[in-house]
Amino acid sequence: MNTQTIPVLSCGIYRLELEKILPEIREELKADLQIRYLPPALDVNENRLAKAVAEGLQALDKPAMLLYGRMCHTGMAGIAGDTGALYLQAANCVEAFLSPEKKKEMDASGNVYYLTMSGLKLWREIYRQGHGWDAVDARINFGSFDKIAVLDCGLFEITDEALFDFFEFTQVPVEVMPISLDYFKGVVMGICRKLLEQRTMVLSSNGYGYSCTSGKYFR
Repeated sequence: MNTQTIPVLSCGIYRLELEKILPEIREELKADLQIRYLPPALDVNENRLAKAVAEGLQALDKPAMLLYGRMCHTGMAGIAGDTGALYLQAANCVEAFLSPEKKKEMDASGNVYYLTMSGLKLWREIYRQGHGWDAVDARINFGSFDKIAVLDCGLFEITDEALFDFFEFTQVPVEVMPISLDYFKGVVMGICRKLLEQRTMVLSSNGYGYSCTSGKYFR
């Protein structure tokens, strides 16, 4: 059976986690996600992020999914709305992986800075290159946090060396917090379903029907 295609423009911070759940999404929704990734840390400069996202969305079929949090840019609603793209209602990448209840539970343990597995792997690119921080800048910016929690969803082995390297950069204790990707998968699939429903409604209004057997629209 043919599958429908959903165009996606995503921050590179989601790459590892997103590609892990792609086979499940394809199986459950009978849809393929065609993903274009933008470099992580673009959000350190709002003008640069807005330009990259706007150009990226214009290059995709519409409407598309935009995997950026609503707080990654102060004008995210306008940028996405220009092309009809649907974006995350989570404020940022951390809230895309943690349910409000889970985050509230974790926040109760102190002032926590959360880092995804992709974030841990790319921290030099994000903080040193993107933000332009040296060790002194890092210690100033991370100094108010009691700990750093790496959201471990099992994509790769997190070594003691990797944790120590980030600790050495921030001087804040780093610990591993096991999570599943179920919440993130639900967030992504929710947007996928809305996009598929929108497409079906538009085509139906133009006299098209959809065959579940062939996976094609007909008139």
